[in-house]
Amino acid sequence: MSNNQKKDSYVICKCPDCTKLDSCGKKQKRQNAQRHYEKHIVPVAKDDAMDVPEEHFDDMEVDSIDSDNDNDYDYKNEGEGEYEDKNEEQNIEFDQEVDLPLSQEESIFTVKDTITGAFVVDGDEIEEGDTSFDFEQEENFDETSGTSIVESVRPSSFDNMPLYIRFVAVFIVIFHLIFLVESGESILIEFCNTLLSLCDMSGALPLTINSLKHKTGFNMATDRMTVYIACSQCHSIYPPETSQRVCTFKKFSQSAICNNNLFKVSTGNRSLPAMIYPFNSLKYALQQKFSKPDFVSKINLWRKKENSTRWSELHRLSYFDPVHFTVIDPMHNLYLGTAKRMIQIWRECNYINEKNQLTMQELANGIVVPCGYARITKKIADGFSFMKADKWKSWCVIYSPFVLKHVLPAKNLENWILFVDACRLLTKPSINDKEIDEAHSKLQLFCTRFQTLYGKSAVTPNMHLHLHLGECVHDFGPIYAFWLFSFKRYNGLLKNIKTNQKGGFESTMMKRFLERTYIGSFIQSFVNHLPQFAIDFLHRISNSQDQLAALHPSSTASTFSLSDFVEYSLNPRHSALGCEPLPPSVFPIKLNQRITMCKGHYECLLEFYRHAYGSHDLFGHYSNCESNQIFVNNRIEKMKRISLLGQEYSSGSYFRAYYLENNSEDKAAFPGRILYLFQHLITINETVITHTFAFVEWYSSYSSGSYQPMLNEGIELWNEPSSVLNYECIIPVHRLYSPIAIAKYRFTITSEFKRLVIPLPQKIEA
Repeated sequence: MSNNQKKDSYVICKCPDCTKLDSCGKKQKRQNAQRHYEKHIVPVAKDDAMDVPEEHFDDMEVDSIDSDNDNDYDYKNEGEGEYEDKNEEQNIEFDQEVDLPLSQEESIFTVKDTITGAFVVDGDEIEEGDTSFDFEQEENFDETSGTSIVESVRPSSFDNMPLYIRFVAVFIVIFHLIFLVESGESILIEFCNTLLSLCDMSGALPLTINSLKHKTGFNMATDRMTVYIACSQCHSIYPPETSQRVCTFKKFSQSAICNNNLFKVSTGNRSLPAMIYPFNSLKYALQQKFSKPDFVSKINLWRKKENSTRWSELHRLSYFDPVHFTVIDPMHNLYLGTAKRMIQIWRECNYINEKNQLTMQELANGIVVPCGYARITKKIADGFSFMKADKWKSWCVIYSPFVLKHVLPAKNLENWILFVDACRLLTKPSINDKEIDEAHSKLQLFCTRFQTLYGKSAVTPNMHLHLHLGECVHDFGPIYAFWLFSFKRYNGLLKNIKTNQKGGFESTMMKRFLERTYIGSFIQSFVNHLPQFAIDFLHRISNSQDQLAALHPSSTASTFSLSDFVEYSLNPRHSALGCEPLPPSVFPIKLNQRITMCKGHYECLLEFYRHAYGSHDLFGHYSNCESNQIFVNNRIEKMKRISLLGQEYSSGSYFRAYYLENNSEDKAAFPGRILYLFQHLITINETVITHTFAFVEWYSSYSSGSYQPMLNEGIELWNEPSSVLNYECIIPVHRLYSPIAIAKYRFTITSEFKRLVIPLPQKIEA
């Protein structure tokens, strides 16, 4: 909503609220007055809504539509319906300053003696004039221990609200942020106010979302954001209250100043900045982090982790080596670099053309790609145009070994597979020193043979950087810790933020981003003010379940052992019953309603219990269970999906699991497909035990024995799935090792269809 209403839009409001203090009424914006009349169900007469003459504008007090000073309900006199105006602005003071290091940028953008009200951020626009958007001058903070910032600044009147109104207020703020655009907020607030008026609590909530954010304390998410004026040419930064109309920055190579206009004239002859630079206080952001419960202990625990991202000496600042600490981004180096370059070279050599691109696309469309990998549905047929990094990654590790089999000459394909194998090793979320050295050797051999096959002129400096990737992984851990896929993902989140397309979208993006990252802490600040089921509900609708799970870990999560869980999937001799502790990230598990298993599947489950617990007589059939036996019921609860250490499985997912080969002590990975996931409860010694299983179908070994024609490309050949039902169709989810990509394929028109299995790395994101 804009603050830039014309002066003749003000009227004298004579509603009961505005005439309580002054019988002549109160100056209000026309839209605000209309709302007052509607609230009190008072007809608007011409005499009651009197236009204010222009010469009297400055002599009267005005309530802005976007003001945070809406009439507050007097909860102490709840039954009387009394109202009082609270026009005093809340002043937030922090006496002590936290001893945190400031970045150089923070000191540059700290503006002292800034004149507030020079510019306005309102409806995604910035303009000259009075404003309710305050630019902060100084940032002094108390060292609050265990108390969140939002609790320390929330108005005391909020704590005096009845419980249900507190919950409604917090719900509206969260619902507006997640689901509504700006135009929908007034409808939601009006609905809630109307609903409360039926309980004789008319006007219990403010009229605008800004007022509601102020009352609940949610405005603290963006209160320290400052919008600077920026030059659109040289990007020089000017304080919000600057009176300069042109940029005065003197360029280094010239003696003349930039002289670029800092403002532009928009519709309505308003002066707006040509470019803005939103800046959020780093110091305040750190203060918010350190006010979270157990934040310090958690980051100290993270420093001591041995199986995750290594603690860098950069954080100690004891030395600085710019060469050694320069990190190569694998996303650009491998996928947007060499992978993209190879397509150009193969086109120049006429290995790839428009005709075989269509055949390659047809083969690619037959590959089923697991969750977490991008599908390439038409980009190959379009000449690999405008492919993003995630699709180049899928092209390298999944598609290319299969679709290039009959496109490239044998020597060229063999050289490309060296690069693919190195990518498959390096993209593992967990990697050891032996695998790093193996990936380095394959990249080195790839570069050597590449020069022989395509000539020295085709070699690029980017290929030389391949030989330093191993050092980066040794120094900084798995590439998941430092490649730029996470930054690309954040760019996508920013692009999805809705704006009103009127300009100033930088401020909207900054505000929405800060609010989204703040919402979990905001909800948790009400733990002592709202019941736990209400807190859980707010976490659920705001999609902050991960934070909720961390705050309320399950009983099994406290006994979870990462090493044991990994051992279940790697070592088939390490038996799993299905009731062992699951990773904390699994919870909370969303279960469907309890159903009855079909007879054939139930027989498999019963046989699994007897085989796993090593006793045939211990467990009894649901239709014929003796008194000395453990009753195995036929009721289960299915679940749509489960996330195990970062890898998601669901009904229909393809996977690998390790088992011992027949008549051998050697282990082998067998592919299968999950038909459904479920939980089953049994009672042993008066203790209810939960088992988490997957019902699967297994693919049969290839009938030609050990013959695997595409093994050099990392592709295995298997027969169609077996229809045999036995206890092996039930496996604990702990045994799921890794996802696979799979495709139907036959070598000739007359031959039978086979299954091509492309193994993918196991994810271990603890």
